[in-house]
Amino acid sequence: MIRKRAWLTGAAISGTLAITSFGGSVLAADVAEPPGCTPAVSGFNGKLEGGAGYSETDEVDGDVAWEAGGSLSFPLGCMFGLQLDVGANDRYDNTQFGGIAHLFMRDPESYLLGVTGGVIDGEDATLYPVGPEAELYLGNVSLEAWGGYLHVDGDDDSFDTGFVIADAAFYLTDDFRVSVGGKIVDDFEALRAGFEYQFSGTPMSLYAKAEYGDDEAFNILGGLKFYFGGEDKSLIRRHREDDPRNRTLDLFASGVGKSHHKGYGGDGSDGAPDGNTQPPTP
Repeated sequence: MIRKRAWLTGAAISGTLAITSFGGSVLAADVAEPPGCTPAVSGFNGKLEGGAGYSETDEVDGDVAWEAGGSLSFPLGCMFGLQLDVGANDRYDNTQFGGIAHLFMRDPESYLLGVTGGVIDGEDATLYPVGPEAELYLGNVSLEAWGGYLHVDGDDDSFDTGFVIADAAFYLTDDFRVSVGGKIVDDFEALRAGFEYQFSGTPMSLYAKAEYGDDEAFNILGGLKFYFGGEDKSLIRRHREDDPRNRTLDLFASGVGKSHHKGYGGDGSDGAPDGNTQPPTP
């Protein structure tokens, strides 16, 4: 039931935002590329990011956490773009790495709409997420969501479930973003918040983020992002004209819940007897 709820929630939130985004774009203009249209990706560009911090749960003692990732974005004509993400992460005594691909259409003035999926491999299971990704731009506010289907290939069990990651971001200035959001990945639920500040006149930014969820899972990380390719621009323009979020790191952040399913899979049990336990022989 929880897995069905996760799938439905992911589909509902990301689907609603996708329909809203696309509907707004249709009201604003034809889907066909108009002469001189604003490109979905301003040009070949990318970013590198890395950070470190602290993580703990009610079952895992506090320890150092870290993450590192990179993204490359390519324009596909005017209205479409492709981004490839890679990332590695260690939290809650679990190291994971993987890759994600985004294929999307975007109007930098109003919306992004696409399909995003990939594979993430950890110590307890391998994840195969895929689903719609959408962003809606409302002045200095951005609404962002990714959700859908998730196949979990655990050490002892494989199953199908769902996920959703959603955030609301506010740009206090063109170079300073704060955000709040939440996520559901199978039966793990969490709230999260973060900020990013780009140093004026440089392609470098400082970021920090924190998350608190089931099993008293808590992590906080801070680090730097370095943007390359394309012209110098403000942070809000980078986010809307260049590369979307590195989603490998977003999904990594919820790779906990070992009491739920031993970290994205495990034996898939809920702790209840399986009905096959035999009494000890005398």
